[in-house]
Amino acid sequence: MNKKIIFSGGGTGGHIFPAINLMKHFADKKYEVILITDNRGNSFIKNNSEFRSYIINASTLTKKSMIEKFFSLFFIFYSIIKAAIILKKEKPDLIFGLGGYVSFPISFASKFFNMPLIIYENNMVLGRANKYLSTFSKKILLAKKIKENFPEKYENKTYEVGPILSKNIINSTPNKATIDSKKFSILVLGGSQGAEIFGKVVPDVIKMVKDQGHEIEIYQQCTSWQKNLLIDFYKKNNINNYVFEFEKNILQLILSSNIAITRCGASTTAELAHTFTPFVAVPLPNSIDNHQYLNAKYYEIKGCCWLLEQNNFNTKNLFNLIIENIKNRNQLENIKENMKKNYNKNVYSNIEREIKKFIEI
Repeated sequence: MNKKIIFSGGGTGGHIFPAINLMKHFADKKYEVILITDNRGNSFIKNNSEFRSYIINASTLTKKSMIEKFFSLFFIFYSIIKAAIILKKEKPDLIFGLGGYVSFPISFASKFFNMPLIIYENNMVLGRANKYLSTFSKKILLAKKIKENFPEKYENKTYEVGPILSKNIINSTPNKATIDSKKFSILVLGGSQGAEIFGKVVPDVIKMVKDQGHEIEIYQQCTSWQKNLLIDFYKKNNINNYVFEFEKNILQLILSSNIAITRCGASTTAELAHTFTPFVAVPLPNSIDNHQYLNAKYYEIKGCCWLLEQNNFNTKNLFNLIIENIKNRNQLENIKENMKKNYNKNVYSNIEREIKKFIEI
């Protein structure tokens, strides 16, 4: 009988895409895999219907009124009961939590059945669910070694495995945008939740660069309400563009771009670094536990990106940064060389090795 693993994670693409990537890997290795996610996470798996899944809409304790806290506690309790029912039915050999509030009920319920739990953190700070689950998890796997407020008592069960990226990304050829091409291509990524400020600042900067006589091309992710406005703007100003809300073949755009402008979710920044694509990191200012800033700071310290906080993300600063790199493209090559020093393509074998320690094959 095949060994069974339940993967749990949800909310944003930063939790669900690594879960899907892991499920594909372990399904190929003849494991039975199941996903526990929420409604938001479920919206990302429409093209992966071959996997069985359950939906648990979890909650977190609010910091507002006592009534809201009461209902949050009730909802958490209900979610744990629902998770326990799933575990009793499925009898998995191991639970693998990838963060997000939905990972808490199923991971917490694993205690009642003495099922081994492994948790994974892809950000540069432990997420709130993972903080709670660290106490009774068998192993804490990290994309990168966390230095910010990481409890020393967990050091002996912590292992750095690398970022969980799709195998298309891991096995891809390096970024193919050359320094001697007349054309300069820019990719704008807002993450699974979009980034409205990019739609407000970037178009004016692109026009300013074009007006200076530079041949420029823009690939821009945006929110649904911005899409037609951006297309019309670029068409009016005769700027080559591709504007999209979601792009299935995002890898080809990454590999064709001289530079990217991006929010700082762990998966997105890791994908850019892994493909040797220089990027301007603009962290979401109100991200939970400031994780986007810490993700960006990690790559800035390594010399792999430019960190531009949102209060400094304006036409003047962005224009100067882009013009500087158009005129001196050797800077981009230096960034790529720094990225090569932080290259890690062994994440799947690292995780598989850790899982096998707790599952008798």
